[in-house]
Amino acid sequence: MITIGMAALPSRFENLKEIIPPLLKQCDRMFIHVNGAKECPAFLKNESKIKFSFSSDNLGGQMAFKEFPNTKGYYFCVDDDLIYPNDYIEKMISLMKAHNNRIIACVHGSSFNYNAPIDRVFKNKTNSYLSYKGLEKHSRALIPGVGTSCMHTDSFVIKPSDFPYQNMRDAFIACKAAKEGIPIFAIKRPDNWIKKISGGTAIVKNKQYDQRIDQLFKDHIEYFKKQSG
Repeated sequence: MITIGMAALPSRFENLKEIIPPLLKQCDRMFIHVNGAKECPAFLKNESKIKFSFSSDNLGGQMAFKEFPNTKGYYFCVDDDLIYPNDYIEKMISLMKAHNNRIIACVHGSSFNYNAPIDRVFKNKTNSYLSYKGLEKHSRALIPGVGTSCMHTDSFVIKPSDFPYQNMRDAFIACKAAKEGIPIFAIKRPDNWIKKISGGTAIVKNKQYDQRIDQLFKDHIEYFKKQSG
């Protein structure tokens, strides 16, 4: 089973006209949680593969995993501001299978110096594999870009209530994967395999945001050292 999960904002519904059609051709079913509204885009109401859920408040990007506990097989988390290629699912699953489905595959990925003092990890990343840039070979990463990730339910389990804070998916899943010994690989690809739709971020990144992320990594630092050792 191939399942796709997305957390969408009403302000980005127009993006879905370009994002959703190629993804629907590649999956068995898709779950979309709408943050901050009680209705879905009219042009998607009759799509039989899609199941919607809604919340009046913005509950965060982790709502892309709302249906994860009820699925089996490959689970893809996608964003509402990225355009994915026609061979996205095929290529990502090929990488997963090469590692017996016991990895997290991603397009966007990065690392950090786990031997240095933890100080604003997300502003001091290393080996950043940006989603729109090509990559010559599959490469290990420590932090996945979760909106470009794939995992398998036999090796990794996650649900929205697992996340300690909103909109810290990359940090939390990086730490959870390190703790559970699940490697993260950024997939090889050409330039612009994934395309970004212009627009601002909905995530508020301030001092408290940085401190919470740093604390997550401090709490899990020995797992990163063990996994990379």
